[in-house]
Amino acid sequence: MKIRSLKYILKESFKNAYRNKLMSLASISIISAALVLFGVFYLILINLNHNLDILYEQPQMQAYCLPTLTDQQISAVETEIKNNKHIESYTVVTKKEAYEQFKRFLSSDKSNEGGANILEGYDESSMNVSFIIKVKDPQNSKLVAGQLRALAGMENVKYSQQTIDLIYTISKWVRIVSLVLIGVLLIISLFIISNTIKLTVFARRKEINIMKYIGATDWFIRWPFIFEGILIGLTGALFAFIIISYLYGFTQPRITSNLTTLGDGFEIMDYKYVWNTLVLFYLGVSALIGASGSVMSIRKHLHV
Repeated sequence: MKIRSLKYILKESFKNAYRNKLMSLASISIISAALVLFGVFYLILINLNHNLDILYEQPQMQAYCLPTLTDQQISAVETEIKNNKHIESYTVVTKKEAYEQFKRFLSSDKSNEGGANILEGYDESSMNVSFIIKVKDPQNSKLVAGQLRALAGMENVKYSQQTIDLIYTISKWVRIVSLVLIGVLLIISLFIISNTIKLTVFARRKEINIMKYIGATDWFIRWPFIFEGILIGLTGALFAFIIISYLYGFTQPRITSNLTTLGDGFEIMDYKYVWNTLVLFYLGVSALIGASGSVMSIRKHLHV
């Protein structure tokens, strides 16, 4: 394509969008709404997946032996854990270590000012030997927990499967809801852009006939309308990106400060790690929707 032709196409694209500024504004608004909605669900989804990855990297369960077990019995339990094919690694917490951890917990708990008195009459022998276990696949946590509970001398097994299942369930529903809502809004965007281009084609029908008469090719006539649709789409994407960037920057520190109630390890990703993917998606989808709406309109209503 020649430089002169490209200048003409771009000039006509801007002129056409301005001539139908109300319809163009409606198209931009709908595309922005759809992309903002996608951005919200996308950011929620990647943060859920990010925290799932954090859970995967942490030990998923802790198995507590009965306090009355002998060293030989504890060794037998450890052998069973070591030979379990679903267990990736484990750490033994001795009675002494458990006792020290409990003392540190009581001393750090401000609500227990008499924490030292609670331990009167207790010593290391009253504590449980436990195993902090990391499972190869967290989805097998329930299976492994059942196997550990079946071992002789096992008192209790605690694991984070409930948290993992909750995050998985939320992630699944976020995907479903986001796909449905975004799909509906993008279809509406396609329809409005198509009608915007249709108005432009109708307003310029005489000019188009003259261009055809003097030898203009079909694509030379079509390109300004396609670029108009792309321009509308990209403008909508720009507004959406500005809005979602502001919203994420506003909410991230506030959510992060409240995540301590969920336990250690949960965090909200920094925006600098996600914005580039969001930009690429916004550019691609908005340009595709804009061009598709134009092509649909031209194919049906532009007889050249």
